[in-house]
Amino acid sequence: MQKCPIGSLQGTATAEDYDQALDIAITKIAAQIQSSVTASNTAVKREQVSADGKEKIESSFEIQSNVTTQLRNRQDVHVQKTLTRDGLVGVVACMNREDAAKPYRQDYQTARDALVSSMAVLQMTSHPLEKFSNYDKMVEAYATYKSAVQILESLGFKDGYGDIEENYVKAQENYNDFKSRYKVYFEGVLEAEEGVKIFQELSKKIYLQTNQDTACEVGLVLSLELSDPKCKEGGLGVICTEVVALNGSSCSGETYFTLGATLKGAGRFDEAEAKSKIVNSIDKGNLLADWFKELGRWVPR
Repeated sequence: MQKCPIGSLQGTATAEDYDQALDIAITKIAAQIQSSVTASNTAVKREQVSADGKEKIESSFEIQSNVTTQLRNRQDVHVQKTLTRDGLVGVVACMNREDAAKPYRQDYQTARDALVSSMAVLQMTSHPLEKFSNYDKMVEAYATYKSAVQILESLGFKDGYGDIEENYVKAQENYNDFKSRYKVYFEGVLEAEEGVKIFQELSKKIYLQTNQDTACEVGLVLSLELSDPKCKEGGLGVICTEVVALNGSSCSGETYFTLGATLKGAGRFDEAEAKSKIVNSIDKGNLLADWFKELGRWVPR
């Protein structure tokens, strides 16, 4: 059978009728493009897994790969040759690489625009949760962009991508600088036994600084408030309760959140015994687990 022009993608097939043969030939062309897509996606996935985890990257690649198996622009396939013999139809289908690259050029431009936008948004963001979220979005946008670039390159199309790569490196450096300056500060009643206990428990999972260590520039300020104990007698002795509040704010004083809890202490004989046991309730129950769940959102990743 006649071959396609040099540099074109080619699919050949033989079947009982023309339509069936053409479908098979187009599938073979799609498989060649799919092979390029899979190779490019694997390369990007390896690059991103080590730095930023794999779950989000893998899911985006699966979507990309599933789309390409359908040969998104099969209308650009043209039949180079047909041959009928012994009740069978043979087809040679061709697709030049320029046409094969069309949908990926569109993907590339969309991905590039999204990456440029995400880098700009990240630069303008100051709120910690928004900063963390926008950083994740930028990393995802870069993975999509990089995939589109490598797919085009695998199809033989190369262009200058240096400018956006340099901007991405700068955005990463700026974010790393933000993380290096971001601290979690603790302002609490450390003269109280309960305050010391809470500070110690939080310090097991979060590196805490005090304003005595360094001035607050960028980060989260945790301030602890304790109420005076309230006690009452019950059938089994004395019960004392104390309300505790952990407030989160910015270095400039903007309030982010307040976490509250009630501490309890029981004594068989008097208030002094009950009050002395209040501190023991801090690491019991869900208090610390609930607090760590919220605080984990405010620690840079």
